[in-house]
Amino acid sequence: MSGLRPLYLQGSHGLAVRLDGPALRVLRPAHADQLFPLTRLSRVVLSGAGEWSTAALLACAEHGISVTFLDRDGGVRAYLFGDCGSRESLFHRLRDLLERPDWRGRYVDWCRGMESHARRALCRRIGLDPSRAHELALSRNLETIKRRYASAAVCRWGEQHLYGWLAALVAEELAAVGLDAPHLHSFGERLQPIADFTRLLAWDLQLPVIERLQHGAAAAGAVDERQLVQLFEARVPRLRRLARLLHTRLYNWLVELT
Repeated sequence: MSGLRPLYLQGSHGLAVRLDGPALRVLRPAHADQLFPLTRLSRVVLSGAGEWSTAALLACAEHGISVTFLDRDGGVRAYLFGDCGSRESLFHRLRDLLERPDWRGRYVDWCRGMESHARRALCRRIGLDPSRAHELALSRNLETIKRRYASAAVCRWGEQHLYGWLAALVAEELAAVGLDAPHLHSFGERLQPIADFTRLLAWDLQLPVIERLQHGAAAAGAVDERQLVQLFEARVPRLRRLARLLHTRLYNWLVELT
């Protein structure tokens, strides 16, 4: 992914995305058109309303660029996945897992173990006793810390957007190892790898959010979305490493089951 950059679009009335040769053309009323070469994009995230041409969507898919559609509150509405090639080993391992009668309990236990590890790591980084890493207790502690610097509404708005952007990053990473839309769809409602990985990685965003709040980013009662994007993008290299580590751990665990 070296040299590639994500494209974040804030939806608005009249926003449109078209294909213009080897680039996406973004059109907004009363603004000059913007061109974004496809060869330089890692993923696209659209928050809110926007109109896409079929050609633009197909071009993203053909170039392996995932597109994530979020609502205005940061919730995930839909994904479009690029071509992931033939790297399907994780998919095949997960498919084999689903054939086991005890798959659900084993998978839930694996997720719980990974989440417990993430919570303990966060406790160490923010100076909390790891014995307080129980999900409910830790969540309450984090909420108390955040409320010292911002209202509940501001915290919720920021967390929802960060979660949506993180889900977009996870979708890109999983597509790169073979879990694209058709493969994920084949799992039905039984497995939701994007949601599971996103939940696990979200713990790693808690400390930078707290640090930003401590530096007065929400002093005016609101959070600038551009600053929030900058906070998230500064964390992306680490989040990618953690996502790939999770993938490796999941794959190795699946191998051990066979």
